Amino acid sequence: MVEQLHGSQLAGFFARFGRPVAIVDLETTGGHLYEDRITEIAILRFENGSSTRHQWLVNPQIPISPFITRLTGIDDAMVADAPTFAELAPQVLPLLQGCLLLAHNSRFDYTFLRHAFQRAGLAFGAPALCTVQLSRRLYPQFYKHNLDSLIERCAIEVSDRHRAMADVLALAGFLEYALNEHGLDAVEAQSRALLNPKMLPENLPAPLAAQLYALPDSCGILLWLDKQGRVLQLEAAEKMFSHTAAALQRQLPLYFSEAASVAFFAAVGPLHMLWLKAQLAEQYGWQMQPAVRSYFTVQFRENTQGALQAKIVPLTAGSHERQPNGLFLHKKSVKRALGEWSAQHGLCPAMLDILPTGHAKGEPCPVRQVGKCDGVCQSESGLAAQNHKVQQFAGRLPVADWGGAHEVSIVETDAVSGQTVTLHCAGGALALPNGRWYFDDALPAVLKAKFKLGRAVVTVLA
Repeated sequence: MVEQLHGSQLAGFFARFGRPVAIVDLETTGGHLYEDRITEIAILRFENGSSTRHQWLVNPQIPISPFITRLTGIDDAMVADAPTFAELAPQVLPLLQGCLLLAHNSRFDYTFLRHAFQRAGLAFGAPALCTVQLSRRLYPQFYKHNLDSLIERCAIEVSDRHRAMADVLALAGFLEYALNEHGLDAVEAQSRALLNPKMLPENLPAPLAAQLYALPDSCGILLWLDKQGRVLQLEAAEKMFSHTAAALQRQLPLYFSEAASVAFFAAVGPLHMLWLKAQLAEQYGWQMQPAVRSYFTVQFRENTQGALQAKIVPLTAGSHERQPNGLFLHKKSVKRALGEWSAQHGLCPAMLDILPTGHAKGEPCPVRQVGKCDGVCQSESGLAAQNHKVQQFAGRLPVADWGGAHEVSIVETDAVSGQTVTLHCAGGALALPNGRWYFDDALPAVLKAKFKLGRAVVTVLA
């Protein structure tokens, strides 16, 4: 249903934001952000000095509990013949995309909408203002800021409380009350400060702004492209719209003047996101930024005698031809691990060049002196055997935060869509389809979080 409204005090106030504004309320089957579903949508949309009402019952495709029915008055029979959200989504999205979204406890409504659009195969993100937080800022003298308290405090007339449109109109009444008490400037200042996600800067070129406002607030990779389609910047974020809006509000990047368009690539989760990042960087020739913190690994290089020797090297961000041999936070931990590893696999520390720093070159091998080596490593056959064992066991060097694991497969699942991917990791790095291995300084934390989820997610292969 659409009803035209005119002359609202709010229309003039919302015009200050330079975007359409939508006051939104949802009724749902419950409060679980992933399991529950929408049963009713109401939108009061302001644009060009006027407003329109939009409201729908929604078939949630799951039962409505007696508790929710008592609270909202919506039961299974009322929504049995209503459209599903997926059927409504093409109508609802144009009303919200590019808008400033207002809701009471906006995290709830915003997240439900994000998830519902994603299930329908549509992208959604928007700047949002929580009127609970706004009430706390404007009226700190009051303890309660739920909608019932605002209705009572502001003497707002409401019929059908807990129906979506009634609650939307109650919010509109609260905002008009606040404007009369505090004035437009004060309410605007507090509103802008509380926006989460933020609005995009107002001076963006219209075509680019439209693309950015169409970004989903979900996990993925964003490419900034110039007019020739060349990559100016590659960004990874778990909430892309929020990330982008906040970054642009802080400071426009140097490349921004050349940006003509953006391209978004959706990811199932943070690990899949890094997997996509690695491949897009290779595809577009994007140079990875240096790691913020230092990580170390081991490379084995032949000396003049042909013996493989251990060298501690930084593990740089980007794609690597070979799997890293262990992952370490400090050089001291590498040296300790090499000593333990060589002893465990019967390798000669002298040939590996990992004898204690106080041991001078040319002095007798201390391992041999204590009778733990028969000197076979000095022979040609011993050298070949040592090198073979080094190559065989190099992948068994420890990986920070992996416990005893060296090689794993990880199943990542999108909690909204149910889509899953299985990814292969070894030596602290992520395997790519082309046989290369990817590392950046975001990867260790992501993998550590996966390990905390246990066997349901991580399978140890070696």
